[in-house]
Amino acid sequence: MQNQMNSILRKAGMSDSLNKPMPVLCPVCQKEYPIIQIKHPITGEDRWVICACQCDIDKLDREKQEQENYLKKKRIQHALRLSSSLEDIRAMTFENLKMRNGYQSSVDEVKDAVLHFDERGKQGLFLFGETGNGKSHITAAGANALIERGYSVVFMTEKDLLNRFNSTKNFNNKESFFEIMDACVTADLLVWDDFMSSQKLSLEEKDWIFQIINGRERGNRPIWATSNLTPQEFESDEIVYKLDDKGRTWWRIIGNMNCIYNRATNYRKARAMAKVLGISIDEYERKQADGSQ
Repeated sequence: MQNQMNSILRKAGMSDSLNKPMPVLCPVCQKEYPIIQIKHPITGEDRWVICACQCDIDKLDREKQEQENYLKKKRIQHALRLSSSLEDIRAMTFENLKMRNGYQSSVDEVKDAVLHFDERGKQGLFLFGETGNGKSHITAAGANALIERGYSVVFMTEKDLLNRFNSTKNFNNKESFFEIMDACVTADLLVWDDFMSSQKLSLEEKDWIFQIINGRERGNRPIWATSNLTPQEFESDEIVYKLDDKGRTWWRIIGNMNCIYNRATNYRKARAMAKVLGISIDEYERKQADGSQ
């Protein structure tokens, strides 16, 4: 038994002699391998062990890092593949975001969430306000900044998310329910666009929403949500009890998010009306602001 143990320990680099072994040179750096003494696990005697060279340690670290980078890249590609309107989303950055009145608090919140992403943990954000006022661009810009830093991000509209879940019931569908659910729960960030936009939710759809929210909370991963809710709707009981009759899902969502009211007006409307009137968008918005004062 002891002979077998000594054989194993010799293969692991431990000397079966009490004498210090001769130096061995590393074939890479030509330096001597470090030699130290440790206790024999059976006899308790001090035995000499030839340790790994720093070259070997550095090589293993590089290989480990390369493997981690490869797996992270695969996760990012997988998450992006499941995102909605990928080409449009990837084109949205802070650099091409046109700053407008009412944007600043939303932009500041998203930039802070990007800068302190790891420290914030599961703390997400909830941007709400008038339709077409830039909420999607602002969150997509932050998401793209995180992707550039190596984080995996899924960007989903609520309509697309629920449609894709429902489509998995068709056996010809290429996506599985668990593939979509796993991406939504395990991605570093889930951007949930047009949150609470569904007019009516089935019990099954409510359960899917709860699974995502609960899974991300347990995994300490954030959700960035955008919504066209008005401040009045945001505070209404109708919204609180839309996802369950106790309001637990809603308060769980809000409890893990910084809620920001985006006060900007509908940019798509401003662009269309400015074109009709033959004036610039800035001029149209100035006239609207003057008229509301």
